[in-house]
Amino acid sequence: MTKRRATWQKTAVFEALSADAVFISAQELHQKLLVSGQKLGLTTVYRALTDLVESGEADALAGEDSEMRYRICSDEHHHHLICRECGTAVEFEIAGFEAEISALASKFGFKDVAHSIELFGICEKCGMSA
Repeated sequence: MTKRRATWQKTAVFEALSADAVFISAQELHQKLLVSGQKLGLTTVYRALTDLVESGEADALAGEDSEMRYRICSDEHHHHLICRECGTAVEFEIAGFEAEISALASKFGFKDVAHSIELFGICEKCGMSA
């Protein structure tokens, strides 16, 4: 994955996205930036998010409401467990899962298979306040 030239706008988006371990929509991130005094347009936020995802610096996923959400993640292959209430995300990996998927794909003649797993629930902190 190629990294594009860093602009102050992309740096501002990256830093705002890095501040919390939550998936956030472009609109929510845009509001967060405006409140912090960063004067970026929503289109610029979308462009920076697209660059971050394409360079592998951020993950994007469709939330349960189908809105795209973004988060700075590790560059290792992983999956997410996401709180429905506060949006906190935890990265996890399932031992042996990748081999099972490859075997299943081969069984049916598929190659170059990719997958994404996002699990949604209520985190311990939010569960205590309910």
